[in-house]
Amino acid sequence: MRTKGRDTFRRFHSFIRFGGIADQKAREEIADAVYAYLLDKPGSALRIARLSAQDTDNFARAIETILANQSMRELCAQDALHRQTRSASTPADPLIAEELTQEILDFITTVKRRMQQTESPFAVEQQLLGEFESLKTEDFEAVWEGVALFIQETYEPQELDTAFYTQEFLKSLVSLKASKASKASKPRGNTSRRARGFAGVKAHFTERWGALLARKQAAWEEERIEEHRKRFCQDLYQRIEAYKHLAELFNSSPGEPRRIWDLSRSVGRQAHVGVLHTYARLLEQDPLIQELAATLGRRETDEEDAETLMEEQVLEPEMVVEQASKAELIGVHESDDLSSIVPAEAALLADETAQWVFYKKFAEKKLQTFAYRHKTLLPLARYDASRSSVRKRRETPKGPVILCIDTSGSMRGLPEQVAKTLCFALLKVALSEGRSCYLIAFALDITRLDMAETLELTDLGKSLERLSAFLSTSFYGGTNAGPAIHEALRMLETRAYRKADVVMVSDFIMPPLDAPILDRIQAAQKQRTKFHSLLIGDRGSQGINKDLLAVFDSRLVYAADIPAF
Repeated sequence: MRTKGRDTFRRFHSFIRFGGIADQKAREEIADAVYAYLLDKPGSALRIARLSAQDTDNFARAIETILANQSMRELCAQDALHRQTRSASTPADPLIAEELTQEILDFITTVKRRMQQTESPFAVEQQLLGEFESLKTEDFEAVWEGVALFIQETYEPQELDTAFYTQEFLKSLVSLKASKASKASKPRGNTSRRARGFAGVKAHFTERWGALLARKQAAWEEERIEEHRKRFCQDLYQRIEAYKHLAELFNSSPGEPRRIWDLSRSVGRQAHVGVLHTYARLLEQDPLIQELAATLGRRETDEEDAETLMEEQVLEPEMVVEQASKAELIGVHESDDLSSIVPAEAALLADETAQWVFYKKFAEKKLQTFAYRHKTLLPLARYDASRSSVRKRRETPKGPVILCIDTSGSMRGLPEQVAKTLCFALLKVALSEGRSCYLIAFALDITRLDMAETLELTDLGKSLERLSAFLSTSFYGGTNAGPAIHEALRMLETRAYRKADVVMVSDFIMPPLDAPILDRIQAAQKQRTKFHSLLIGDRGSQGINKDLLAVFDSRLVYAADIPAF
């Protein structure tokens, strides 16, 4: 098998082996042609155009129509370009073109299976045709009248003329009967030719009938395929449009096309994109929140994370002056060494006018002087062998973030807007940098909200709709930070968030934390976990729990105004 074939088979082996349409060779050609077209390979458009209805079980027109969307090819081109220009791309991730090809192949397999499970409206006619094909000569006259009547009711005379075939059948039968009657007096070959005459008329009739039936069956299948194709394309093209909106939405931190494409899966309603655009505009107008989101999760590299880049034996030769050795003349160079000047330079001193030239060259160390080698290297046996290693701190990405947002009634208005804008900013961080971000929304407890109270922002495909709902929900209720801190401490025990920063966004008008929770915070801080607070409002406001604020490693205050909705 050629290299291209092996590569195609590896990517789309499930469809090629079990696709359910045509044969394996045809399925491989379909998969390879669609994939090549999405990658805009030379000649791929011609390959798609050459796909026939027969080779694709009537899916050729649907495939060509699906691929007619130019935005789909542009998306694949952006993904391919990104992988060439950014080392951040994960080679293990499939190309978007590969994923789109697989979706198209899955569409073909699913629709074919559904049609096979649906009884064809031409099943009775197909059975009648099959029985007529296997009909014996002696049974013909008993069934022909019924068959001819069915044909007359089903087809126009110009399509299948039963009167013509009735005459031809009768002629061949009369001839056949006559030959049987005179069988004893006529050669066997003559009887055989007469038999072949009847069989020929029958074969011609069934061939025409079968072609008409196949045409109707194909038209019916294409109608069913077209119905499914419209629904498939509606969903696919909506995702492509959602991708365009999201790519524009995250233009300041675009991430990679693959992540935005995955994110587009969860954009089921335009309202989700609309609320994200609202907070995107707010974020653009507030550089302070942008800076905060960008810096969250920074952590110093531990000494144990240092990486030994090189450890080898280093031979360091020593340069020494050999006083007793004879100097070797190796050339002429510029210097101010008067003991080694060339005769031409010394001759300048004999002329009173030229003396000033000599003094100038001497001052600038540009006198032509002999160069001698008077330093030598010690023999290899006298090298001082030492062992050295170079250690460098491992460059690690920014760490994960656990974000606790106070959703109590006292946060309504400006604090709520700031908190939600920061949440959106972290969504952009998660998308562009692939960092883990975990959202905990709390009021009296974290189970008060109708929407999900905790969100894994890194898993954007599953969390976008819930995040949009959170951004659209007004804050209400009382405040108790205990359950939120408890959830954050629980997440710190997981592998993904072991070295996370914990950020609490609140007006901090809340009761104090219990002593056991404070002890657990201190224990986490000893493990180098950083706890940050973002106080939204005036630090001098009454009711602020200053003792709780003192627990945090860093304390930020947001008191600036930002535009209202």
